[in-house]
Amino acid sequence: WLMQLANQLDLRQYIAEFRGLLSQSTCDTIVEWSKDLPEHKDAWKGWSAAESAISNTENVITKHRICEHTMMDQYHGPCWDNIKLALQHIIEQYPYIHVSTEHTGVSLIRYREGHKFDEHVDHYGGANRTLSCSIVLNNEYTGGELCFWQGQYQVPDLRTGDAVVFPSNFCFPHEVRPVITGTRYVLIVWFC
Repeated sequence: WLMQLANQLDLRQYIAEFRGLLSQSTCDTIVEWSKDLPEHKDAWKGWSAAESAISNTENVITKHRICEHTMMDQYHGPCWDNIKLALQHIIEQYPYIHVSTEHTGVSLIRYREGHKFDEHVDHYGGANRTLSCSIVLNNEYTGGELCFWQGQYQVPDLRTGDAVVFPSNFCFPHEVRPVITGTRYVLIVWFC
């Protein structure tokens, strides 16, 4: 029923593409920096297993979401000025009405072979998110497609530095299909 609704309302128009949002050089620098990070329970100190919300107040590691993440900000990670400008550009240029003025943080996600994130929505009682943003940092992998509405729609031809921005609400269930070969790196940001 959701795909029928999506077709009737043409919800795909709310999935905005920002081509070349970050330069190849910026993306390469972020990925190279991340390769030296240790495994750690704290995502501010290294690569940590990503958790999923199982209620409004509890996040745990699940089979639904298999990937790793680390957090970035002006003190932790490279190219912060470039990232900050890119995020401001999204807030100003996303073509539909929203009240987003800030973000909840920048998470660098690493999907290795077999990693995935089953269909989900980003807004729930414990996370007041308005817009979701995924910025592609590399293309040296197969699989790992970002799909919407039970795989009925996939943003075509995403390249390094491209961003996909869409409403975080229940009308935009999405998934990251399993990575088949290589490692997929993306920056994930939720605007509120």
